[in-house]
Amino acid sequence: MAKAANRTLFFYQGNQLVSVQDGDQHLAIFRNDALPLAELSTDPTVGSALLATDTPGSVLAVQHPSVQAEKSPST
Repeated sequence: MAKAANRTLFFYQGNQLVSVQDGDQHLAIFRNDALPLAELSTDPTVGSALLATDTPGSVLAVQHPSVQAEKSPST
């Protein structure tokens, strides 16, 4: 018996990616106008993340809640 191929589905709203489904895992991308701001995954090992973007909308960095941001010293 042939094994079913695992496939990834990409969902767009207009020309912008809004969610990805890979097997039973789902990733949603939250936006403000054209800029992606955050992502939320159904995979508990991934969870949620904030996205740092530039003006054209490219993702430059991803900040997961489990990774604490560096704090500047108080004055």
